[in-house]
Amino acid sequence: MRNNTNLLLVESEMVKAKGHFLDYLIETSNYFKNDKKITWFLNNGFDSQNLYLPKFCDIRKIINSNKFKRKKNKFLYFIEEIFFFILNFYHIIFFSIYFANQTNKLISFYKCVFGNYLIVPRYFKSFYLEYLKLNFNQNDNIFFQSCRRKDVALVYFLSSIEKNNLPKIHLRVFLPPNKRFKDFYFYLSKLKNYMQSKIFLYTEDGYKKNLISKELGDPNLVNITTPIFNFYTRSEYPKKHVIGFIGEARANKGFNKIPNLIEKLNKQSKKFEFLIQFSGTDNETKSTSNILFDLSQTNNNIKIINKYCDYQEYRSILKDITIMPFMYDSEHMNNTNSGIIYSCISNEIIPIIPTNCDYLKNILTDNSFLESTDLESFANNIIEIFENYEKFLTNAKKSSLKLSNIIDNGSIVFNINN
Repeated sequence: MRNNTNLLLVESEMVKAKGHFLDYLIETSNYFKNDKKITWFLNNGFDSQNLYLPKFCDIRKIINSNKFKRKKNKFLYFIEEIFFFILNFYHIIFFSIYFANQTNKLISFYKCVFGNYLIVPRYFKSFYLEYLKLNFNQNDNIFFQSCRRKDVALVYFLSSIEKNNLPKIHLRVFLPPNKRFKDFYFYLSKLKNYMQSKIFLYTEDGYKKNLISKELGDPNLVNITTPIFNFYTRSEYPKKHVIGFIGEARANKGFNKIPNLIEKLNKQSKKFEFLIQFSGTDNETKSTSNILFDLSQTNNNIKIINKYCDYQEYRSILKDITIMPFMYDSEHMNNTNSGIIYSCISNEIIPIIPTNCDYLKNILTDNSFLESTDLESFANNIIEIFENYEKFLTNAKKSSLKLSNIIDNGSIVFNINN
């Protein structure tokens, strides 16, 4: 039975579905749908591309941000920055009038403006005016799903202006924040008095937690978390074995190694099938993409899905895959981790990971995965899993249960529910 508390999920920079951002929104919504009234705040430029979106969520595309990216068009990006700089002074005047009859909020607003070098956060006006319509109180929750510097700047203003009626705010960090003027840590330092009481910071264990803890000077201010997932129970006896490669076509994720691995495995005369899903290539991976398409024309055991797959399509793909090699650079895997590994665990897929991924090994149970260092060992380990699949699947089910318990008893779920 749904209670009367609210959960606002924020994804401010997502303008189209890519990566795991939309997936994580849906997974979190599914997890809390029976207990919370759920609202999404998305970028006003978000294009849903006719993809699956949950109907039980109140989805509002309201957040204003840059339409042009510096890497793609520097000239238009800087023109837009000039426009936003001018617009900033309008926002100061607007809120001076808006808070004219609310002295405490006006004073808090001015303190934040002067503490932020006379800059109102880019998202603040579009976010705040819509937020007020929700009538949130101290029992409700705001969850920034993939928190960035601009999100923390917004929270700095919001927590000061609404300090007497502030919901619990949850900031989950996926990518290590960059050091810069008025950076992520600049704003976090202004929120320290609220942290672990009204504002909670989360990231994955290992490199990111150590980095952020060092910058904050207190490891107790950083909560360990894993992404929230729903789970699938796999049959004990698959009709076929499918080797899966899913995600972005990037060199540091091993995309360029796929053709050689397929060639090695096809020589083993095993009845493997290969499912390769990716969306977009770059200069480093375009030629490999062409090779894979050529291979699929002459090998009927190779299936290629070259598009972004929405929540339902993605889960359908995961159900077909039995083994997944992660031919990632180990440094990339350790520093950023991969949402796909959690998809493997929650769907009882047997992963093969690079060596020295200690954080992953803390989540996985013994004999539910193998480690590889090069292409030859990836091929050999796939064959070993194929020949001993029942043993590996039994332990993969234990990993899945372990991850489920980690999520249920984790800091995000606890802090949102209590």
